[in-house]
Amino acid sequence: MNLVSQSKHRYFFVSVFFTLILFVTKESNAQLIVNMNLPKTNYLSYEPMVATVTVYNRAGNDVVLGGPKGRGWMSFDVYRDGQLLSPRSFDGGFETMLLKAGRSVTKKVDINRLYPVADYGSYTINASVYFPPRRSYFSSKKRRVNVTDARAFWKQSFGFSQGRNKLASFRQFSLHEHRESANSALYVRLRETKGTKVYCTFSLGRFINVRKPQATIDAQNRLHVMHMISPRIYSHARVSPEGAFLGNEYFRETTETRPSLVIDAGGSVKVVGGIAYDPNKPPEAEKQPRSASELPPGLLSN
Repeated sequence: MNLVSQSKHRYFFVSVFFTLILFVTKESNAQLIVNMNLPKTNYLSYEPMVATVTVYNRAGNDVVLGGPKGRGWMSFDVYRDGQLLSPRSFDGGFETMLLKAGRSVTKKVDINRLYPVADYGSYTINASVYFPPRRSYFSSKKRRVNVTDARAFWKQSFGFSQGRNKLASFRQFSLHEHRESANSALYVRLRETKGTKVYCTFSLGRFINVRKPQATIDAQNRLHVMHMISPRIYSHARVSPEGAFLGNEYFRETTETRPSLVIDAGGSVKVVGGIAYDPNKPPEAEKQPRSASELPPGLLSN
């Protein structure tokens, strides 16, 4: 090996050595460690984008978490296609609190509620926690997410009255299919019929587009949706006129009928066809043939 090669190898190992020292030093000096996780990377427009942020106290003593100038102790840096976004609200509910030495605190935050992340695009997000003793922030790693939208394949408007004066307005339910890698999910959205306000957008779960979903609104303005979630298995989901998920029931096809929604003259929605199905119930074990010792007298097994 010539002198030039030896010098290059020596320089490489020295560089790696000092990089490791700087990394260890940085970690040992970190009074707070901030981790942020998002459940997925692809979102539908207006869908909740809930980040789970965990803060670990490694300062060696108790720390009072509190933000500068009366603000909350946690904030976020949100970039859309490289441009920093201003928050629509600083009220994240991060009031002053005591974090004991060696302990951690976890918060769930809907980024969609605090920042305008409903537009199409690529977003980069990280959480930052203010450390009062040093008047500085500790930040999490950056996470990248994409926001897209899907055209509604079903929509229906309805009148909605609220408040003491029972002022009437018109709202609209719509259904959207959102593809995520190999699977598809069925989404419901509630918005103003006239205007731009969107009350909610959320997933009703897995969706197999073998049979077209059924959807209707009952006399109480509740949305009912019947859709296939796996071969021969269907979900009947209900959503309130305020946009709250009211739960769902499961049904299974039979050899003669499949579940479907019907609405009577009074506006009530019922399920006809199929049979009730419990996804949490283990499948029934197949019956095994009797052994020779269990056969009735006079019968012999072949």
